[in-house]
Amino acid sequence: MNEQDLQTLLSRLSDPDKAVRAEAACGLAAIGKPAVSACIALLQNSDWKVRYRAAEVLGRIGDGEAYAPLTAALDDGKDHVRYMAAKGLGLLGDPRAVARLRGMQRDENEFVRRSAASSLGKIGGEEAIGMLRAALGDETADGVRAAIVAALRDAENDWRERSERQEFEHRRCE
Repeated sequence: MNEQDLQTLLSRLSDPDKAVRAEAACGLAAIGKPAVSACIALLQNSDWKVRYRAAEVLGRIGDGEAYAPLTAALDDGKDHVRYMAAKGLGLLGDPRAVARLRGMQRDENEFVRRSAASSLGKIGGEEAIGMLRAALGDETADGVRAAIVAALRDAENDWRERSERQEFEHRRCE
């Protein structure tokens, strides 16, 4: 992939056609690391649709360089961007995101809360599980409650598997 191809895909994130924007996002995600810095810059674009797709690409690429910019995007004024930033942080799997995602469980938008719950479930760990349990007690929207339950199931299963692996490794080393 050359620079001109990269620039073409980046410019297509501004296309009025949703399908063109989606295709461009897929193409950028396939490029991987070379698209990261440009997509980070696009998180400042005035068009929320561009910011949304940039956050999507960053999450799909999964590069740790995107952690801070995606975390900052959780404060975006547009709920679609907050949704995708929360989703992207879950795809990164960085445990540092747990505290910020917990805060997103109070977002005004139900879909942002669902995305944050799902990401907490993907990241997992004791802290995320505790936060999901607390969020379940506070949540009133059925769709968000269902997302929290699914995230808890995923996180608890992963936690259990990790604990069993650690115990097995410990016994094997004795």
